[in-house]
Amino acid sequence: MRRLLFGTIGLALIVAAPQAADAKLKVFACFPEWEALTKEIGGSSVEVFTAVSPLVNPDHVTVTPELLAFLKTADLLVCTGGGFEDEWLPAALARVQNPKLAEGQNGRFFAGDFVETLEDDHHDEGEKKEEGHLHEGGNPHIQGDPYRIRTLGGQLGKRMIDIDQADAAVYSANTKKFVKELGELTKELEKKAAALQGVNIVAQHEHSVYLLAWLKIHSAGIVEPEVGIPPGPGDLARIIEQVPRDNVKFVIHAAYEDPRPSKYVTDRAGIPLVKVPFTVGGTEAGGPTFAAFYRDSVDRLLDGLAGKDRP
Repeated sequence: MRRLLFGTIGLALIVAAPQAADAKLKVFACFPEWEALTKEIGGSSVEVFTAVSPLVNPDHVTVTPELLAFLKTADLLVCTGGGFEDEWLPAALARVQNPKLAEGQNGRFFAGDFVETLEDDHHDEGEKKEEGHLHEGGNPHIQGDPYRIRTLGGQLGKRMIDIDQADAAVYSANTKKFVKELGELTKELEKKAAALQGVNIVAQHEHSVYLLAWLKIHSAGIVEPEVGIPPGPGDLARIIEQVPRDNVKFVIHAAYEDPRPSKYVTDRAGIPLVKVPFTVGGTEAGGPTFAAFYRDSVDRLLDGLAGKDRP
């Protein structure tokens, strides 16, 4: 009986061992760009939960029971930092009490700790950023700049290796591949988008600061008078008057935004309206990778320059 019992337990351990070895690294991503980066580095070795979809305003994260349940068991938290998630993340972390994600632990990865942030666009020439501005820690939409994302890919790969030594070879190989291919793509797209340099455009919201800075496009104005405040008739009239004065070529809005304010401007000013993905997966053509996101963004901006609407 003892021999049989020992054999049964031993068999159970053998059967269980591969399951433990195959366990995926559980990653909680605050936004779609961090989900995409995690999957590009982690491949099939990671399981990712994302707090909000690419078609939802990232300022409006809903803390659901499902979100809390995953956060409680996550091995790694990948977010923007710089205070961007402060309205919901600290309270959620306090509720789940996951020691792996505590401050100072390897399981907490904030992009803002590794790259410098840019200031938001000014609404009018000479206007200073107002006190109490939503993005006090700098503009958080880092995903628009492939150079910063390349840096973050390298840093995230190192962090994942530290946390999950069992799949270190996977993370190392994927990180090298990601950094190399994104570097090549960046140079290719810069050549393709050369005609956009110095062009004046208007944005509905300060969501594409990094994308515009990378491509050397000038944001001549913002449709929203203040962050999150819908423009009134006077704001729209101001932008419409600005179009011929500053030779504004087109207006952009993010995929998650209601485009009606921008469409009002473009219909009356006679210039194109261009929807940009804003983040990975924001448009169908964009796809789930950073390469697809940057390609689609450049193609859409070039269409705007060519006088075409891109809904």
